[in-house]
Amino acid sequence: MCFFAAALDTKPIICYFWTDMSVQHGANKKDQKRKAFLEAARKIFSEKGFQAANVTDIVSEVKSGQGTFYYHFKDKQAIFDELMIGFVDKLLTALAENQARSAGRLALANRELAIENAQRIAAVYMDNMDLATLFFRESRYVGGTAMQRIEQLYTIIFSQIEAGLAEGQALGLVRADLDPRISARCFAGAAECVIQQELRADGPRDLAHIAAQIVDFQSLGVLAPAPREAHAENHASGS
Repeated sequence: MCFFAAALDTKPIICYFWTDMSVQHGANKKDQKRKAFLEAARKIFSEKGFQAANVTDIVSEVKSGQGTFYYHFKDKQAIFDELMIGFVDKLLTALAENQARSAGRLALANRELAIENAQRIAAVYMDNMDLATLFFRESRYVGGTAMQRIEQLYTIIFSQIEAGLAEGQALGLVRADLDPRISARCFAGAAECVIQQELRADGPRDLAHIAAQIVDFQSLGVLAPAPREAHAENHASGS
């Protein structure tokens, strides 16, 4: 406690400054312990998988007691869900940044912008490889709150792609007969498959190359320019 007293016009002014350092220190220790459990759970789940891992494994990794674990988390499911929510929130942040940086520009009509957007999403997976692997491998085990966040993620992904395709159709850049809803899921599924394979690959990963290949496949397909033009003409004529 800090005390300061002064007098002005014979009327005392007393100011009290109180800083309870012990409370703040206790809160910091609790935060540190919670983070330690989350880091340990991240490691244990990555090594053993959700089903095989247990609270004892996590507690042993932290060198703490089970009572302390249950003070912070209801059970194994709760800490797993919190890890998944944290990872999904990183993806949601990247999607929001893509939306903000696009600033009304259509990524379909701007290859550089589309590659930047794809690279930003891919970076979240590659920078959090253990969580990304858990996300793909173990997400069927997530609980209610985490599942809601995952559903929100895919809703945003699909809606952003659908909106871009629909706008592309309006501008004459995308085939008029294309179904944006189905195509959005094809686009997202193909990109997700690429990311999953890259997570398993050995050696360094060139995110710029990965992003460019995803974007070019989605916008140009696999046909070379001349065959692609011929295919488009045949498609238009119905032959």
